[in-house]
Amino acid sequence: MDEIAEILERELEDAVQVKNKDSLHRYVVLLAKNIVQKSAYDQNMTEFRGDIRILAETMKRGFETIDKRFEAIDKRFEDMYAYMNKRFDAVDKRFEDIYKYMDKRFEDMNKRFTMMFTFMNIGFSILIIITIIFKFLQ
Repeated sequence: MDEIAEILERELEDAVQVKNKDSLHRYVVLLAKNIVQKSAYDQNMTEFRGDIRILAETMKRGFETIDKRFEAIDKRFEDMYAYMNKRFDAVDKRFEDIYKYMDKRFEDMNKRFTMMFTFMNIGFSILIIITIIFKFLQ
């Protein structure tokens, strides 16, 4: 740093008219202190890039973890969906069985009522015929 300060001070002294050498010296020292050396800059940039790389890897691992959790949640929802479909299918089958049973019961009852009305009609017809024959014979 001191070498840079001396070079800058000599160059400025040669380039411009200096009224106060102490002021020029303070200016050059301040300027030299604030100049970053290339090696220090390269080292800082290397460290910075390393930190960014570590941060990117950490973020990548975090995203992979989140993806795995979402996949697990998706699987749970798919399993739950399959289970609910299975339950609804079972309920549908049960209603179909009840419907078939009730349909059979109504058909059986319909047959009984049809037979009952047929026998009643035959019975009333026989009664009417017997009544007519008795009336006619009298």
